[in-house]
Amino acid sequence: MTRKLETYVKRIAAQTDCSRSERDDLYEELLSHVLMRRDEEMEAGKTEEEAEKEAMNMFGKEACIGDGLQQAMFPFRRELLLALAVLCFMFTFGKYISSLTQTREALWFVLYGTVGHSTVLFFALNRVFAVNRKLWLALALVLNFLFLVPQWSGLGFFGSGSLGPVLPLILLLNLYLLYRTVLTYEQKKKHKKSRRVIHIVNITLGLAGGAAGLYIHLIAMGFGASATILLRVLIPMLLWAVLYAVQILLLPRFPKLILGSLVLTVLILAYMFWPVIVPYAAGLFD
Repeated sequence: MTRKLETYVKRIAAQTDCSRSERDDLYEELLSHVLMRRDEEMEAGKTEEEAEKEAMNMFGKEACIGDGLQQAMFPFRRELLLALAVLCFMFTFGKYISSLTQTREALWFVLYGTVGHSTVLFFALNRVFAVNRKLWLALALVLNFLFLVPQWSGLGFFGSGSLGPVLPLILLLNLYLLYRTVLTYEQKKKHKKSRRVIHIVNITLGLAGGAAGLYIHLIAMGFGASATILLRVLIPMLLWAVLYAVQILLLPRFPKLILGSLVLTVLILAYMFWPVIVPYAAGLFD
């Protein structure tokens, strides 16, 4: 087994949006095919170097086979990511120019969403990513979504202006790619259904609860509350993220226990709304 062949196969596997374990399985499968072809060429009388070249030529160029695997495993993923990034940039700059022409003020904070858009664009254009591409792509989509949600203010669902109808479509595309990314597993993956349940519950409650909790506490700050009130959102969200990671890591060992721990997920996220829930509940018994 030569390092040259290993490097060749690793570069091919690195061009797919798989998790690290899925990429390792793909690497082992591809490597076995390459080594088999090399051995066949050597048995036919070729030198080891010539046999290795023939084995690599069996697949073709790294970029071509990597793209082919990517398209087979995740059809149109790159195109949709690129479309999302372009739409986000067009929306953000369109809103900035609209604000600039109407108020004649350069509101720089309108452009902060470009941070999230840039992360999505990076994954749309970058073919090789050494670490857990699936995880980081999901985090990039979450970041982009969180930067887009505040832009909803003043637009409404269908919108009062020309930019209004665009944002709901962008948010739906962002959510689709997020769920599509985290819920895609290879056929042989263990506890696949349980993993999907954990992802769906955590992502849905995390995004909805986090956005609603942040919105409520920002309104409270607008009425004079201290900025420390945001800790009621940030601390539960941090605990939720840690619990989410633990659930995924320990699922293979304790599947039933981990599914039961989703109750903790609900309770942790509900803690953000205790200042609203408690007075409301108390009023029902008055």
